[in-house]
Amino acid sequence: MSGFSTGTTRKFSGTWPGGGVLVTVDATIQSPRVIARALTDLARKRFVADRIFSRGSADQVAGGAALFQRSESIYMDRDPEPVGIGARFPRASWSELLFAAVVKKYGLEFPVYDESIRRNQIDVIQRGQRKIANSLVKFVDSVAMALFYADANVLTAAASGDWSTAATDIIFDIATARALIDNQDEGYEADTLLVHGNQELDLIVDKDIRDALPREGGGSSAVISGSPVPILGLRQIIKSNQVTAGKPILLSSGIVGTIADEAPLARESYVAYNPGAGQANIWVKVYNNDDIDATIVRGARFPAMWIAEPKAAFVWTGA
Repeated sequence: MSGFSTGTTRKFSGTWPGGGVLVTVDATIQSPRVIARALTDLARKRFVADRIFSRGSADQVAGGAALFQRSESIYMDRDPEPVGIGARFPRASWSELLFAAVVKKYGLEFPVYDESIRRNQIDVIQRGQRKIANSLVKFVDSVAMALFYADANVLTAAASGDWSTAATDIIFDIATARALIDNQDEGYEADTLLVHGNQELDLIVDKDIRDALPREGGGSSAVISGSPVPILGLRQIIKSNQVTAGKPILLSSGIVGTIADEAPLARESYVAYNPGAGQANIWVKVYNNDDIDATIVRGARFPAMWIAEPKAAFVWTGA
C-alpha cells in the first residue's frame, strides 16, 4: 500500500505525531480486506472498461453468463399510417435476438515468503499489490478494447490521414465520426474518445486544435494540464495503451455496452472492499502454501463484458 513508510516500524502516512496504526507484514496478510482496499484504490479509477460501459449487476451474470439484446431499434418495423373510420390499425412488430456474454476469471497471485514476514519486509506487499493492480487494469482493458475491434457492426472508416501529419484535419475526423454516431437517431451521444498514447500526443501538438482553443482561462489548456482538452462536445478523452495505435475509438459511454462482475461464493474465501456505486470490486484471497513456506496473495476480477449498441461506437483506421 502506498501509505506505508519505510522504517522498521511501519505506519500509514498522513498521521499526526504519535498517531497512526502500526502495520506489519504479518498483520497485513492476516487482514485480507486491507489488501483488497489497497488493490481497489490502486486500480478502480484506472479501469477504462468501467468508465465507458454501464455497470451491470452480479445477478445479470449469475450462472456464469449474461443474456443480452443488441441494437434493437427504438422504432417499430413500419411507419404509422392514416386510419379510416372503422378500418383496422396497421400492426407492427420488432425483432429480438438474444446473445450471451460469458464470465471470465482474470487474476494473479504472488508469494510472501515466511522470511519476508519474519523480517517485516513491507515493500514486498507494496510491490506485489501495485503489480497485480497494474496487470488487472491492463488485461481487463485489453479485453474491452478487443470487443470494439472484433465487432463487425461497430462503425468504422479510415481517418482522413495520419493524425501525426500536420496536414491532417483531426477536428474534421472527430466531428464527422461524432455526427455519424449522433445521426443514427437511436438516442446516442458520442461523448468519449479513447486514444493510444501516440494519438493523445497528436491531439496535444496539433496546431489546428491549439489555435481553436481559447487563449484565456489557461487552466483548461492542454499545455498546462498535459492532457487533451475536451473538444467538439466530448465529455472525456481517455488515454490507454490498450487502444491500438492508429485506431482511436469514439463512443457513447454508458450506452455502448455493459460490464458486470460475478461475485464468488462465501466458501471460496474471497474478500473485497466495496468502493461505492458504479465501481468494481477486486477480490482478494490469502492462503498458506506450506510447501514453499509462503503465504499466497491473490487478486482477481470475474467480469463479463458486451457491446449492446455497436452503432454507438466508431473506430478509425490509419489515424
